Amino acid sequence: MERTLQKNLNSLLEIAKEKVKNSSSNLVFYNEFIAPISVCNVKDNVIYVKVKNIFAKQTLNIDYKKKLETELNNSGNTNYILSFITENEAEIESATKNTKQKSDGFIFTQQTKSTGINNNYRFDNFIVSEFNKTAYNAAQTVFKDKFWNPIFISGGVGLGKTHLLYAIGNQFINHFPNKIVKYISTDDFVREVYNSFSIGGNSVEQLKEKYESYDLLLLDDIQFLEKKEKINEIFFNIFNKNISSGKIIVMTSDKEPSLLQNLEARMKSRFHSGLYIKITRPDLNSVKKILEEKIKESNETFILTSDVINYICRRYCNDIRELEGFLHRILFYAINNNLPPNAIINLDMIRKINENENRDNMVKYGFDVNPEIVINQICAAYSINPELVKSKNRTKQISLVRQVCMYVLRQKFNMNYSQIGSFFLGRDHSTVMESIENITKKIKKDSKLEEFIVNLYKKI
Repeated sequence: MERTLQKNLNSLLEIAKEKVKNSSSNLVFYNEFIAPISVCNVKDNVIYVKVKNIFAKQTLNIDYKKKLETELNNSGNTNYILSFITENEAEIESATKNTKQKSDGFIFTQQTKSTGINNNYRFDNFIVSEFNKTAYNAAQTVFKDKFWNPIFISGGVGLGKTHLLYAIGNQFINHFPNKIVKYISTDDFVREVYNSFSIGGNSVEQLKEKYESYDLLLLDDIQFLEKKEKINEIFFNIFNKNISSGKIIVMTSDKEPSLLQNLEARMKSRFHSGLYIKITRPDLNSVKKILEEKIKESNETFILTSDVINYICRRYCNDIRELEGFLHRILFYAINNNLPPNAIINLDMIRKINENENRDNMVKYGFDVNPEIVINQICAAYSINPELVKSKNRTKQISLVRQVCMYVLRQKFNMNYSQIGSFFLGRDHSTVMESIENITKKIKKDSKLEEFIVNLYKKI
């Protein structure tokens, strides 16, 4: 039975890999990192796939996971979730967990206490700065006598919420080895519930019992519960049972609880009943600190010029995950072009690496930079929160920065007034025109402002 399952899963994976290959524009990466992958473990509806190294794992998770899952499940009419594991992680797991090893190298593990935790994401490699310090401190309360339950962490995409959940899980396992921890994305939780519906019988009750057994439940991207009434009811039952039993729940979302759509008021109220923390957008110095740490983690010796560091930090200052993904592209460029140790990565190389993204932006916006990035860069130069600039706030400094943003979008990128207004809560044509005229007049009288804007042009 196990050998048959092994053969079937690897056959499905081969089909999925072939589909990805046919649609891939990066055959070098495919041949080096995707072609060799294979199934090393299966547990419940999760297939663990062995990959070459951490770079391959991170890139596969970002760029290929959903595609491989879709093709695999479509081919086999199945509902599996893929989880990538490096060769080192597979060796550690097989040495430390209760496993049954087949002679052909295919491992089937018995049910383990804690699941879904990625041990690469810990508190010791979570980079703490002003923008995430409050969330970090809130996470630490889970291990103290006085803690809040549930903990709800909100923040934009790519700001470290998932890393924080994994770190909580890893630390909790270390502190309380006999307790059970579960990390799951809400998307995967929804799929589990739908799978229980399709099986029928007592499956839904069994699913509830399983989740009610977890001492710590880490649920990522809770906003995906929106507009799913039946699943909301099941989750609400699990949530209430666990909280009343003293079990800990930590959730993340890209929205604060009150802004979640189509969730019952009672559920939003329960989300607010513990501790609610928001991760704000990072300042430029925090982003530089994170980039430097990520470069150290890569163990690569290439050198980024100061212009390149500023370019990357300004362009990806609102999404640390995108910043990390771009660093992976730089790493791949260095490998693919056989750059020598200590090679200097300059802006010309960065432009080559970014060609595809620039082309996509050209198609979408008519020029090679996302307007959101332009706004964020200008706000960073003024040390102003972009959300305030895009809001209805009319204080003098905020209004000035807003007008500068509109001026730059018009003068440098020739956006029309309606397009510009759409990035500032739909401000009308006349408001945008008046703002641009104000900056035009100011520039004629103020040479320092003109110089400041010229320097902004160079950095975008």
